[in-house]
Amino acid sequence: MNVTLEQLRIDEATWASGPPERQHEWRLACNEIVEEGNFEIADGAAGPFRGLVGVAPGRLYIELRGGEALVGAHELPLARIESLIDEYIRTIVEMGKVSGRNSPRLEALDIAKRITHDEAGEEIRAAIPSLRPDLATARRFFTLFVTLFHDTTKLAAPPHRVQY
Repeated sequence: MNVTLEQLRIDEATWASGPPERQHEWRLACNEIVEEGNFEIADGAAGPFRGLVGVAPGRLYIELRGGEALVGAHELPLARIESLIDEYIRTIVEMGKVSGRNSPRLEALDIAKRITHDEAGEEIRAAIPSLRPDLATARRFFTLFVTLFHDTTKLAAPPHRVQY
């Protein structure tokens, strides 16, 4: 059954640790998942569906609830996507250094960013199998994870403005 979320939150400790600018970035990333995300879960799960993303030492976790029932819960070791996060941030930083919108270097970096984003989306899809997000939703989760581990408010091209 295809479902969407009516709410996605960040765990309270992480949320409270962020200044307003970072909370704004997190809110934007969460809203994109709520507004555009799609999951395919087993029949019989009752909505409305709500999600929680949490950060713990060395890992992330994702929970999806339908009503009061836990529909899916997964831990994602940070090591599984850490190199992709670092590569993605390095690419965005390099893009910010390029002048001219029609630069071949900017185009090449944009392609590299998309490839990294797709790879990360596939890793996330594999890491949360019971929630079965489509690739675009998994990419949006990656964007959220990037903003949780890096202060993207200081980047020239924040990741939440990525086209899917």
